[in-house]
Amino acid sequence: MSNNPRPQISNISIRQVTEETKFHIDYGWWEQSTLDLRSYLVNRLQTLGMDNIHLDPNAHEVDLVDMHTGEVTRVDGFQYVVQTYFSQLPPDFAQRSSLVDAVFCVLMANANRPLTAHEIAQQLGRSADVVLRTLNGPRIYQGITPVFE
Repeated sequence: MSNNPRPQISNISIRQVTEETKFHIDYGWWEQSTLDLRSYLVNRLQTLGMDNIHLDPNAHEVDLVDMHTGEVTRVDGFQYVVQTYFSQLPPDFAQRSSLVDAVFCVLMANANRPLTAHEIAQQLGRSADVVLRTLNGPRIYQGITPVFE
């Protein structure tokens, strides 16, 4: 008999990502990355042809009411202005962006409330399978991560 017993493997919960898995933008990912979220947001708006707007990076906090739940959250004014502009995207924005950038825009326009791959795909006019394969890899793009409840 060996002195090295076999390791005990506990029941590990492996979470399967499907078309019904919800995704959101993980702001913690942005804080830990070397990228700057505000610079990225301004760049996205300029790429989408919204470069004539004035964004005050020092805007004060705003109370934002979720129309679905009635929940009030405080967001900084910059985030609110950006979210407002993303919610008014032109119909062809997905064709002028990479898939990852388009998904990011859809999530921002939705106030970063989690959406399923299927819901995202519908808004982009793309296949849910393509969206899922892009977001389900080992690499995290723009902080877009699955939400497991």
